[in-house]
Amino acid sequence: IHPACEGPADGYGNAQAEPLHKKKMEQKNRVVDGAVLAMVLSFLGGIMDGYSYAVRGGVFATGQTGNLVLVGYGFLNGNPLRSLKALVPIISFWFGIFGAQHLLHKMEQSGKWKGQDHWKSTVLMVEAVLLLVVGAIPASVLDLIPNTLISFMAAMQFCCFRQFGDNAAYASVFCTGNMRSCAEMYYQGLVLKNSTALKKAYQYSGIILCFFAGAVFIIAASRYWGVRTIWAGAGIALAGGILVHRFPGR
Repeated sequence: IHPACEGPADGYGNAQAEPLHKKKMEQKNRVVDGAVLAMVLSFLGGIMDGYSYAVRGGVFATGQTGNLVLVGYGFLNGNPLRSLKALVPIISFWFGIFGAQHLLHKMEQSGKWKGQDHWKSTVLMVEAVLLLVVGAIPASVLDLIPNTLISFMAAMQFCCFRQFGDNAAYASVFCTGNMRSCAEMYYQGLVLKNSTALKKAYQYSGIILCFFAGAVFIIAASRYWGVRTIWAGAGIALAGGILVHRFPGR
């Protein structure tokens, strides 16, 4: 497993990420590890999850825990179609993780862009293209198709962007693990008087609020623009990709 995607998971996708390189880097110069980019990607994660739930059949494109509940609910209530609609994003998410792992493995073998983050900008740009495709798929088409694309790219984003600041692990496509980390940092900051932890707590708070804001935005906008609302997410992914390409880690 590539170092960028390894570490003990906590059950919520908030793995304790290991640094890609042993050599310490100047975090303030790394856009890809910045808290601002983490917030932007979390906003995008909220957009994808809110869109799939509100517009594409009431499933979660990024939060697979909820989909597991929906699979069981549909099965026990004699609604196999409901179970299938929730199962497809889970499977697609798995394939997205496999895709990210394969990409990282191949890049490690080739040594291309070693010590750089240009390839992460490519992931975001591909995500932007696929979200444009999703927005072009009419509502009359089976929701399994757009949800498959969204879940796949959400998994790629999750695996490729795993930390911010000084090796602080986070998830950009769901929130439970981030909430746990945020609460821990507030405890250390407010009770144990750790100023560094308190700063991280504020950053985690921003990440969580951005995810919530993304979900609220897309649900409200979908009332007017329907399936094409996801194009807003495509624009954000494209902007993030350009930012990472312009200011990669060095």
